Amino acid sequence: MKINHIFYLMIFLIISSCGSKEVKHPEVGAWQLQYFKRIASDTVAFEIIGYVTGTDVKVWSGKNFISVGRLKEDSVFKDNYAAGTYKLNGNQYEETILYHVNKKYVGKTIKMLLAIKGDTLIQTWPVNQNGQVDKSNYTLEKYTRIK
Repeated sequence: MKINHIFYLMIFLIISSCGSKEVKHPEVGAWQLQYFKRIASDTVAFEIIGYVTGTDVKVWSGKNFISVGRLKEDSVFKDNYAAGTYKLNGNQYEETILYHVNKKYVGKTIKMLLAIKGDTLIQTWPVNQNGQVDKSNYTLEKYTRIK
């Protein structure tokens, strides 16, 4: 009788472990910035591609994030950092900034859209309460997962 219970327990464990597992936090991990574009008044105000070198890495842990990097434009180095907490609900993403290289962002909560497709993560911000982006004034950040 005891062997039957063990057998059924083993079958149950095997079957339950074979089911599809939903990934609760696909953003968790380290991501490297590949592309950055800021649009202001329908004009590209700043773009990181080609003439800007360096790196910026963003790491998510499940409720906290940190971003740190050093970029070089021509011969000028620009350090970057930000850290805080975040919430993700579907593609609706919110960052509450605790530390930032630009002090005007400290204490602010920024609403964004976050999309993950394979090893690519894209953040677009700001968005309004309905999750809509103002296409004439927004920032787009594109990252790839660091393996």
